[in-house]
Amino acid sequence: YHTCKMSCLMARNLSFKIMNSKNLLLLAILYLLTFSLQAQSRDSIAVMKSATNFVSAFNNFQWTTFRESFSDEATIFYPYWDQAKRVKGREEIEKAWLTIFPEFTDPTNTRKLQIDPKDINIQLYGKTAIVSFHLGDGLKKLSRRTLVMVKEKGNWKIAHLHASSVSDGKN
Repeated sequence: YHTCKMSCLMARNLSFKIMNSKNLLLLAILYLLTFSLQAQSRDSIAVMKSATNFVSAFNNFQWTTFRESFSDEATIFYPYWDQAKRVKGREEIEKAWLTIFPEFTDPTNTRKLQIDPKDINIQLYGKTAIVSFHLGDGLKKLSRRTLVMVKEKGNWKIAHLHASSVSDGKN
């Protein structure tokens, strides 16, 4: 009887320790998930802010803010046939933007763009984010933009911009 009682107590203690270990493990996992979601939420907000600043600078032709949105080694695919090849690096990118939009450096410019992203989607992968959105009403033509962003020294920068447009083919 005494041996059985000791075995039962030891089994119960072991069971209690296992339960506590499982609870601790579960608690640790929940904590890590919560921390991860909070970090992801902070990054999502920071990515959205960076993308919004980029679009705002573009709409208002604010060259300094606009150019600082890109990483030094960024690449771009423009949606135009006459610029069908990949544009690579800060120097090529800035030359291309200033060719397409001389308003960026014209001090007398009063023109404003009306870029209004719709259906914005943010996907986070550590220090990389993909921001995609649509432009236009989508009835006869739809433009699509994808920004691949990377976190550099705490700031989200555009590493790649892909621009494309589709239409119903009737226009």
